[in-house]
Amino acid sequence: MPNKNYQKGARKERQIVNEARAKGLLAWRSAGSKTPCDVTIVDVQNKEIRLIQSKNKKYISPKEKRGYEEFLALGGTYKVETEIK
Repeated sequence: MPNKNYQKGARKERQIVNEARAKGLLAWRSAGSKTPCDVTIVDVQNKEIRLIQSKNKKYISPKEKRGYEEFLALGGTYKVETEIK
């Protein structure tokens, strides 16, 4: 039997991806990852990249937020390089 929490989270991530794509943005999810970033959205026109940690709950405890401090501190300007190997 599939994990209901995983299914619920994956459904929300797909919704985020579909909404971004409907706006003409590049978007994908990192399925099953345990990384802080569940969804990546790239706005080529405005040269922006959004890294999203998707949660199905409205409230995130302070303890849980502390676990994401490094991820939340990523705001800023970065050099982006692309490469295909």
